[in-house]
Amino acid sequence: MSERYDVAVVGAGVVGCAVAREFSRYRLRTILIEARSDLGDGASKGNSAILSTGSDTPFGTLENRLVTRGHQRYRAEAPAMGLPILSVGSLTVAWNEAQAASLAEMHRATVAAGYRSAELVDRDAIYRRVPSLAPGALAAMWEPEEAIVDPFSTPYAYALDAVTNGVEFRSSSAVSSALREEAGWTLSTATGAVACGLVVNCGGLWGDKVDALAGLADFAIRPRRGEFMVFDKSARPLLDVILKPVPSPTYRGVLMAPTAFGNVLLGPTAEDIDDPDDWRVTRDGLAKLDAAARAMMPALLDHDVTAIYCGVRPATERPEYRIAAHRDRRWITVGGIRSTGLSGALGIAEHVAALAFDGMLRAERKAELAPVRVPSLLEGGERPWRDAARVARDPAYGEMVCHCEGVSMGEIRDALASPLAPRTLKALKRRTRAMFGRCQGFFCGARVQAAFEHASRRAAE
Repeated sequence: MSERYDVAVVGAGVVGCAVAREFSRYRLRTILIEARSDLGDGASKGNSAILSTGSDTPFGTLENRLVTRGHQRYRAEAPAMGLPILSVGSLTVAWNEAQAASLAEMHRATVAAGYRSAELVDRDAIYRRVPSLAPGALAAMWEPEEAIVDPFSTPYAYALDAVTNGVEFRSSSAVSSALREEAGWTLSTATGAVACGLVVNCGGLWGDKVDALAGLADFAIRPRRGEFMVFDKSARPLLDVILKPVPSPTYRGVLMAPTAFGNVLLGPTAEDIDDPDDWRVTRDGLAKLDAAARAMMPALLDHDVTAIYCGVRPATERPEYRIAAHRDRRWITVGGIRSTGLSGALGIAEHVAALAFDGMLRAERKAELAPVRVPSLLEGGERPWRDAARVARDPAYGEMVCHCEGVSMGEIRDALASPLAPRTLKALKRRTRAMFGRCQGFFCGARVQAAFEHASRRAAE
């Protein structure tokens, strides 16, 4: 006999984790189901880590409304969870007269839509902010509220909050079938059946396939690959703002941004692909990034590339969110959440809960919630090895393992002992930053892997 839940959230990317967190605020039995072995291991693991205000989304759309709301909620709620927000601001730069004309119109529309902090700045103001920018910039739009965040700790914090407040998390549980019943659904997974009153499909790159299990065919995922370069921390003095090109009608272009971890990020490219599991970095993609760096900031290429990676976005045949409540089926689809999922997640979660409580669910809101706080991984942030008293109490915090990113054995130990312990070595990297530095684990990889394997053996005993 399958266990019974009020809500089953399918997919533990940043949006699914935010949705599960939202339902944890109510007296409901909720389960978060993930096909992969760990959370945040699909589209959420490869993004630009920018917290957008929503000003770069089509005005008047659901995406625009939810990203704007997600940005507001993130600023209000993330600090209590230990999530950093670095308001570095962004410059959208015009390099020719046609782009300058487009930028002026873009600025008028942005301000008219309510983003009143946006302002046009001239060439002198641009180069005062970014002296290392390539010559030739004509004008820019400055948006001071654009920010950079920690893209890996965010879904982890949402999921940890959800689990701490009563949600069950089940990984390695791909949904293979969905049986419609009078009171809801029975989902077949690799770890057993799940009976529930409501399904929320946050399947990301596989969202259309999850919907198909319920007989729905509202959209088709058309995966879009975006490749990135991460430059060494030595490049960080070159850039302290987010640099964006003036977008075309079909492509936002390659941006350049500092990261919360002290690096400089360049990307993404945009290429439609057939396989949502195709995470390759290509020669053509790297050539496009190299060309973008030469055009925007040639000095960046004097610094080493620490890492290259690929993100795959769950685009659909239409450039908009595909969120729909199928009330007669007790099923909510959350699809087409492309590059704005990190910024919009909390707004999307709030919207999904409103849909659910409009005729499909009834529940009281909890009077009290248990707070959670994830460790800071911020470059220069509060780390336990910086606290002499804490190191004196527990020397493991003074035992440095990853020197590139400044990760102690105590931090690795704590991550492995979490209620949401990482299930893979890559997940441990995302929880701690170990092996993410310029040596890419050459120095610390063996020790980190040994700690992970030791914890895995103990958990299996």
